Amino acid sequence: MPYVDAHLFSKKGVKKQLTLILEDDDGIEESIKAGMKEHKLNSVTIESVDGSVKEAIINYFEGNSFRSSTIKDKAVMIASGSYKLSYDELFGTMKIVTNEKPPMHGTLVRGKAKDGLTIRLSFVDIVDGE
Repeated sequence: MPYVDAHLFSKKGVKKQLTLILEDDDGIEESIKAGMKEHKLNSVTIESVDGSVKEAIINYFEGNSFRSSTIKDKAVMIASGSYKLSYDELFGTMKIVTNEKPPMHGTLVRGKAKDGLTIRLSFVDIVDGE
């Protein structure tokens, strides 16, 4: 068996949160990217979104057909997803479900926020172990 250099990893990860509160007409993904850059984060997970989108484009499947739809002035009931920031580019997706009957659900392509849209992101901060 070949020689393998081994190291003990003595650090631990602490889950932390970043809350973004958007103003009217702020781009949703642009705001996430700006928040990640400002706090020097490489990876975030979307925990929740509270508020409404002013206008957004979402992609979804209806049966076996791929569709795209524009939603306007809709409250967001559930959101999930994750983003990574690499070489100043944002990679990832956000799934949203609107708070209407019947709810629209799909992948956010781009969107603008209504005043007060709150996005809660979580990330893991690596700290020295005890």
